[in-house]
Amino acid sequence: MGLVADFLQPGGDVVGSFLRPAKLKKAREDFSAGAIDAAALKAVEDECITDLIAKEKKAGLRFITDGEFRRATWHLDFMWAFEGIGHSTTED
Repeated sequence: MGLVADFLQPGGDVVGSFLRPAKLKKAREDFSAGAIDAAALKAVEDECITDLIAKEKKAGLRFITDGEFRRATWHLDFMWAFEGIGHSTTED
């Protein structure tokens, strides 16, 4: 097995979130700007997830994740589900 797989075997595993590829970030920006529709965004997500899964398998990981690529954020999606937590757009 590879170095990553050897390191993870004793008791640690990848739990989910991976950095999003540039192609996916661009598609999210385009979707937010109205340049592409939800189907086009999903197609890019599907492609990026397929690529990530191939990398995970090659690394010998025992568990496969989609990298949470369909989530807008890693933590705020979770927080916004709580009653009483507001949702507003971040401004630069």
